[in-house]
Amino acid sequence: MSSPEAQVTQGTLRKELGLIVLIFLMIGLNVGGALFVLTSKAAGLTGPSLFIAQIISALPVLLALIPYMIITSAVPKTAASYQYAKNFSYPLAAAGVMVLLVAMPLGGLPLFALTNGKFFMKLIPGAPDMVPGLPISWAQIVAIITVTIFYIINIMGIKPSAYIEFIMTALLILALLVFIIPGLPGVKLENFTPLFTGNVANPNMSPLLGQIVGLIAAAALSYTLLAGGLFGIELGDEVKKAHFTIPRALIISIFVVLILYLFIEIVAVGVNGWKFFADGDLSTPARVFLGHSFFFGFFVIGGGIMACVTTVNAVLTISGRYTMKFAEDGFFPHFFTKISKKYAVPYWGLTLPFVLSVIILLFVRDFTVLGAMLNFGLLFMVSLVLLFAYNLPKKHPEIFASSRYKFTPTVLRIASLSAAILNIIFMLLLIFIMFKTKNQWAVWLFVIAIIIGIMLYYIRKGKGVIQKPNILTD
Repeated sequence: MSSPEAQVTQGTLRKELGLIVLIFLMIGLNVGGALFVLTSKAAGLTGPSLFIAQIISALPVLLALIPYMIITSAVPKTAASYQYAKNFSYPLAAAGVMVLLVAMPLGGLPLFALTNGKFFMKLIPGAPDMVPGLPISWAQIVAIITVTIFYIINIMGIKPSAYIEFIMTALLILALLVFIIPGLPGVKLENFTPLFTGNVANPNMSPLLGQIVGLIAAAALSYTLLAGGLFGIELGDEVKKAHFTIPRALIISIFVVLILYLFIEIVAVGVNGWKFFADGDLSTPARVFLGHSFFFGFFVIGGGIMACVTTVNAVLTISGRYTMKFAEDGFFPHFFTKISKKYAVPYWGLTLPFVLSVIILLFVRDFTVLGAMLNFGLLFMVSLVLLFAYNLPKKHPEIFASSRYKFTPTVLRIASLSAAILNIIFMLLLIFIMFKTKNQWAVWLFVIAIIIGIMLYYIRKGKGVIQKPNILTD
């Protein structure tokens, strides 16, 4: 943690991030442990049509690029999604932050840290699963150590965090190419028939309905694979030339990642079939064509482990800024607003998600529910931003006019509303998945978070401390 001298005087966030570093940070946010674990779960739902599910899951993200480019080029912000959402509906924005602070520290961070622990243990053949004498696995121990390391790095400032992210993401991209390039020649077309399986395990559904539900459920589960990059906009006050840098980084990172995903999923399903892949993770097909070579080890370390730790690092960074901004608006205790003068980071804001993620890592080991929780939180907040963008030409014409990207109001509204509708459908399917996997507690946790967020807003409003948000000055 920062030194006592650093805490005497309140610091401010510093503009440290350029275009290339921000692109790599957004790629790191997108390519997380979910790629290695949730893609196999999604394959189990839809079969060989996994790559089609990926395209469907990408649609709301690609549509969201239009409103996101318009808004971020006009008014870049820290905790930007929250700042934009509260100009649509302050009570729902407060609920959205509470949902995110469930989804990220209780869903995202444990998911990626635990996946990292699983991959790390693959490097130790014959290692026991559980710690002797304790009701905890070695993977959970590694996960807690992982979160702790990146908490310490984040406490030391956005610059070391971002540059470490840059190096790790470069290794990650190389590792994914090690999977794609030698894997493509081994793809067999017969492994893509029948294309749709609809493996949703519901006897009350017709085969056709089962195929449709399986495909869409797989798409909903895959949403975080591409949507995470949208949250790279949250560091507006720490980005150089943010009006120019943020929208460009969004476009480049999302299209690069989508192309990588499609090739990876085609290889994963096409080498030995979807059932073989669904029973494991990306290392399962990789071992078929990489064997026990150096390249397999590099893929596990540079791919699986780097994918996890890049996302742990980035999610922790963003969660800390959300905690800080929520405290600035009076919803959390004031000490969460403190910024280290020496390191220019919200050290208490970073501490809250760190502690919450460690607690959840001690008790939860279900990848599917953690992924569903993360996706639900992302979908909820992105939907509020999209609804804000829908009203932008009418309610904030000065922002719409000042954007560097010129679209007609009709194009903006169609893109925003279409993406929001798809997001709502995905949220309903994620609720279905959480109930189907007997993890109803996660749904009720979100319900409680939403209620608490709305109650906090009205309590603060009743005390006269809530001011009407002004996006140009907040």
